[in-house]
Amino acid sequence: MLTPLLVCLIVLLALGAAERLARDRALRAVPIRIHINGTRAKSTVTRLIWSALAESGVPSIAKTTGTAARLLLPDRREIPVARRGPANVREQFALVRLARRTGARAAVVECMAIDPFLQHVTERQMIRATIGVITNVRLDHTEVMGPDLSSIAATLANSIPARSVLIVGPSDFTPIFRRRAEAVGTRVVVADAEGAGRKALAGQPPWLREDIALALAVTRELGLDDAVAQRGFARAPQDPGAARRGRAPLGRGEIAWLDATAANDPDSLALLLEDFEPWHEAAGEGARARPRTLVYHHRPDRVPRLECFADHSAAFRSSDHLIVCGSRPPLTVWRRLGRMRTDGGLAFVATRELPGWLATRTSAAMVFCGNTRGLEVPRLFEEAATRG
Repeated sequence: MLTPLLVCLIVLLALGAAERLARDRALRAVPIRIHINGTRAKSTVTRLIWSALAESGVPSIAKTTGTAARLLLPDRREIPVARRGPANVREQFALVRLARRTGARAAVVECMAIDPFLQHVTERQMIRATIGVITNVRLDHTEVMGPDLSSIAATLANSIPARSVLIVGPSDFTPIFRRRAEAVGTRVVVADAEGAGRKALAGQPPWLREDIALALAVTRELGLDDAVAQRGFARAPQDPGAARRGRAPLGRGEIAWLDATAANDPDSLALLLEDFEPWHEAAGEGARARPRTLVYHHRPDRVPRLECFADHSAAFRSSDHLIVCGSRPPLTVWRRLGRMRTDGGLAFVATRELPGWLATRTSAAMVFCGNTRGLEVPRLFEEAATRG
């Protein structure tokens, strides 16, 4: 006679076997599977590749998980990812099954796992990519991925597919990726701006050139025509977390602003600042009366991120004012910021008070960074204008 425990075990084994069969059917039905990992730019590269595939007539589905999770469908529609609870890596398996049901021939998937083990499981058990991509290696999520860039690179390498192709940008960590790829029979392609060609990158900001070079390396591996792929890149919809900029005429004068809240690491912020002219113009001798202000939006579950910016962001030191909003940082971190800002110009402003505070500013340039959740920069300036 079967005991209840044995019955439960048999049911679980049967469910596991059924899920494995469903996964295998889905993988066979979707011959192009592209898994994109890296510290930054995953969502942008996902969108570029998906759009190039669509432009080439390949029915494709994609999922981004950055600032706001989105599904990109074969008919070029974009819809939010429906969730009944917290984000879960099983979404990746569900996406491959959805690709099969919608008749997609390609699935482009942004890696949503941070934990090294889950990155490995997502790739080997759910996606089994035919092409893997690692966009870059930058300092973020150090509490999970490792305290330094080498550790982070080793963590990202857990998503390298077996017996496939890995595309990476040029970096000091390419040898790490090569060793890990060779161990699982995967070929490595290094994509750089020089190889992409001037025409593909003409007029693009520095931060986007790397992304286009990676996407173009993928489309070339797939045998897509460069001109068609580039048309697709031009049609790619912008990610909700993409950097935005504008000018706000307030009572004390116009402020040029940059919303870089999705640039969650010092290197990404520095790249965006390179292309933000008002920041550099304000550094001149004649602009000191209207200083540069850096606003860092802090989350209580991202304390290591604030510490990373404090240690590695030149803008944290060079801005005339450093404002922290969102959640108040721990006292030890606040004191650390105070020691770093030897000339002062450090203050905490509650998020609800930001519109009124903005209405009194005279900054020539203002940059927002840190975290996106809970802060809508354009709306802040709209409300500030009504208070001016």
